[in-house]
Amino acid sequence: MALDSSVEDEQQYSRGSLLEIRLKNFLTYSDCKFRFGPKMNLVAGPNGSGKSSIVCAVCLGLAGSPSVLGRAKQIKDFIKHGQMEAIVEITLFNPPPNTVIKSVFKQNSDMQGSTSNWFINGTQSSKKKVAELVKSFNIQVDNLCQFLPQDKVVEFARLSNEDLLKETEKTINPELYQKHQKLLNFRSGEDNQMKEINKREEYLKDLESKNQVLHQRVQRYREREKHQDKLRLLKIKRCWVEYNNQRMKYFHSKKELQKLEDELKALRESHTPQINAINKLREKRTNLKSKVDEQSTDIKNDQNKIRACKSDNYKLIKKAENLRNNFKLKVAQEQERATRIDDLKRKLASVQDELKCFPPMQELEQEIAQKSSEFRQLETSRRMLVSEKEMAEERCRDIATEIKDIETDLNKANDVKTARLDIVRGYSKDTYQAAKWLNENKNERQFKNPTEIWGPIAVEINVRDQRCAKYVENHIALRDMMAFVFSNSDDSKTFLQEVRDKQKLNVNAIVPNGQPMDQYKPIHSIDNIRYFEYCITDSVQLVVTPIKKIVSDLKIDDFYVANDHHVCRRSRYGQREISTRITAIRDARYLNINVDTEHVEALNNRRSELQEQVRSVQSEIANIKENLKPIEAEIATINQSKKIMENRKSRIVVLETKINGYRKSIEQEEAVYFDKDEEENKLFKNLKNKDKEKLEVTKRMASIVEQYVDRVKKNVIDLVKLLDINREYEYYSEILARAEKEAENVIEQRARKMKETQVLKDAAKNALNVAKKESNVGQKENLPRELQERLSLEPDDIEEINEKIQAEKSKLQLNTQDDASVVDEYEKNNSAITALTDEISKMKGKICAEKDKVKECIDSWTTGIKHMTAGINQKFQHFFNKLNCVGEIKLRTNKDKDFSKFAIEIWVKFRSTDKVQLLDSHLQSGGERSVATIIYLISLQEFTICPFRIVDEINQGMDPQNEKRIFEFVLEVSSNSKVSQYLLITPKLLPNLCYDGKLTALFIYNGPNMLDQQQWNLKRFIGKKHIEGKK
Repeated sequence: MALDSSVEDEQQYSRGSLLEIRLKNFLTYSDCKFRFGPKMNLVAGPNGSGKSSIVCAVCLGLAGSPSVLGRAKQIKDFIKHGQMEAIVEITLFNPPPNTVIKSVFKQNSDMQGSTSNWFINGTQSSKKKVAELVKSFNIQVDNLCQFLPQDKVVEFARLSNEDLLKETEKTINPELYQKHQKLLNFRSGEDNQMKEINKREEYLKDLESKNQVLHQRVQRYREREKHQDKLRLLKIKRCWVEYNNQRMKYFHSKKELQKLEDELKALRESHTPQINAINKLREKRTNLKSKVDEQSTDIKNDQNKIRACKSDNYKLIKKAENLRNNFKLKVAQEQERATRIDDLKRKLASVQDELKCFPPMQELEQEIAQKSSEFRQLETSRRMLVSEKEMAEERCRDIATEIKDIETDLNKANDVKTARLDIVRGYSKDTYQAAKWLNENKNERQFKNPTEIWGPIAVEINVRDQRCAKYVENHIALRDMMAFVFSNSDDSKTFLQEVRDKQKLNVNAIVPNGQPMDQYKPIHSIDNIRYFEYCITDSVQLVVTPIKKIVSDLKIDDFYVANDHHVCRRSRYGQREISTRITAIRDARYLNINVDTEHVEALNNRRSELQEQVRSVQSEIANIKENLKPIEAEIATINQSKKIMENRKSRIVVLETKINGYRKSIEQEEAVYFDKDEEENKLFKNLKNKDKEKLEVTKRMASIVEQYVDRVKKNVIDLVKLLDINREYEYYSEILARAEKEAENVIEQRARKMKETQVLKDAAKNALNVAKKESNVGQKENLPRELQERLSLEPDDIEEINEKIQAEKSKLQLNTQDDASVVDEYEKNNSAITALTDEISKMKGKICAEKDKVKECIDSWTTGIKHMTAGINQKFQHFFNKLNCVGEIKLRTNKDKDFSKFAIEIWVKFRSTDKVQLLDSHLQSGGERSVATIIYLISLQEFTICPFRIVDEINQGMDPQNEKRIFEFVLEVSSNSKVSQYLLITPKLLPNLCYDGKLTALFIYNGPNMLDQQQWNLKRFIGKKHIEGKK
């Protein structure tokens, strides 16, 4: 609700001022709209009503971060509980038209995060563009001097003096803040650059000292390289000399091998005639062997043809024999067929005779139908009786279930007594032991009247109203509560003799006087004192009067009120005043566990009734079973007769089926026809044809046998010729073998020499590979000319070369070995030294150039902050003087131009006895710090260029006088036409505050019976009150 003290012209608003805020489902608000005045806006309302929610809406709606508010960390936490979406719509003064920023915050379906949608004047936009627009209005929601939420008040008070300077710069003159940041960055950059220069200079010195040490090592390394190169050259020369030696040995062995080859060739040429003869014989033998092989093949083919003819002749003989056997088989089958027909006719006659013994099928079916009708009538009667029996048995089971439930309830009632008895055991073990003995021995052998023995009383009695249990238990003495009750005095004596005399248990027993309970009359009627029941508990102040009335009028001196026990005694002397002793009533320990005796008795009666019903139902079931026996016997007889008739019917059907089958089989057998004469003629013709085929096969086989004999003769003649050639071949082969033995010595010498030559060749080849590998030359490449020239200068003798190699190795041993990386490191350090020298020179020149540029910025900035501090100090002193206190704003500088140590200091003195002291959380109280903080913010008001400023509950901890004066200061400053919009949020308003026409008051109400904002009409409310005042 907003109440404007005067109608403001829109021209009084500053660009970017708050005109209106609309909230929907945001924190405590379901749907609400606020309008703000151009100057002072006072937002008041009780704690928890939603004042700070307006501050949150302004911050988040202007693209601020939740961290600025110091409350929740996520946007979703600002959505009203139970809702999935919140809307904040802020209207900023910026005609024409005004700027409307709308933000929609949505909670994700997984309830873990949220999304935001942004709109500017109804057009969808982004948070970044909204932040840029807000910045163009010079609105800084993250600046505590401009925007001070409730949860950030403590944080503002904790701002260091250096941070206070920065926040003030942001608020009054952002350009000063930018210059300050530039100087801080320059100083930080200058320090970092000087640190880098120092590091590089130290590194340069380190490199130079390292290279001085490395120089000598490099010289030694290079000298060692010369010796190693000489040693390598000598090793290469040795390899080539070894290769030449091996090559010469190989050439010599090769010449000797050639001499042996020539000798063997001459020896073999002397045996040429024998070799030629062997070759001719070999050719003849080969041709003749081929001819013999062909003849053998033809002979085998003829043999196969002869075997085929024999096989064909055998097959024809078997076919003729099969024709004769088939004829004999058909004759035998005809005889078997005649026998089967006679057998079928005999069986048919036998079945027909058996069928004549049975009555007709129709008569059997009529008798079966009659038996079935009788069976159905009896079965209906049986089912009715069975149904009656099942219903009776079901009733019996239901009654038994009910009896079981009743016994369960009775057991529960007994469990109440057991629970009470357990409590009694905690107080008196003797009473518990006595009760246990009594339960085990309460019978007619021990006692005369065992059914009228009770105890202890704490276990037996019950209180109908559980609220009265503590009164009853407190009124009965504990020894009586533990006592046992007997209706017969002899039973009491028996019990005490056992437990007190024999068992030595300390227990009590009571025998009543025998007066019936219905004849008992209380001393005071309940109706006479019932009217005290309610007045005593109405009020504490009214209790004394009724108590005195009870004691004096009704002569009641022992009674209970609430949780107290009142015992009144009248003095025997003087005016016989009444004195009352009041003691607290302890809670019931035994009677709080109750037994409903009437319910237990009702359960026992019901159990007896149900047991009688069970006996009645069981008798009914027995009668039904007796009636079932004759019916079931008659049904069994009918079923037996019916079964016999149905078996006869089934047998008739089987016999008729057999008769039909036999007749059909006879017809099928008689339908087969066999003519013996015709079959014999067919057999004769087939046998004649087979004989003709056998004659043809015999003729063909005779021709093949004749050809076979001729071929065998020729084959024998050629085999004899082949034997003669083989004997001649063997003769010449023996002559040649003797000649070969003569050449064996030469062949063996040649073989040995060939191996020796090959070994020398491989050795020369390996020596060549080693030499080329040592020379670092490919297998198909020649030695470089330069290497050849260097090798020619070295000796060709192996021993001399080995002596030189040993000399170079000795020189290397004298020279300390160093890694090749020493040279790389030396040259790398030289390059780094040159580069570092140039880099350090450039960095120093750059620092000097930047100092010249920044000098003008330093002068401008120091002048600006001094002027700013002086203006703020003037206003600050003015307001503190009105409070009759001392306040001063000082600018702290630094001689070394360390811009991070420049700061604004607030000095205050609230009491005349104190000294002016720096504002500090340890020296001043919370209220004093609040006063200094708000006056500092008020002092900034005339110098600021921001469109609005918000302060939330800054008056916490102030005393009423300071709070009233601060309010007047804020009102005074905000009424100035040059000052921007101001929002002051407070949970309380002191009386007799001064207001002017430029103040806009907003009162926040909240609660379950709030009126909807659409129905809020202030003029109507005022008119209604005006009419009521007239009445």
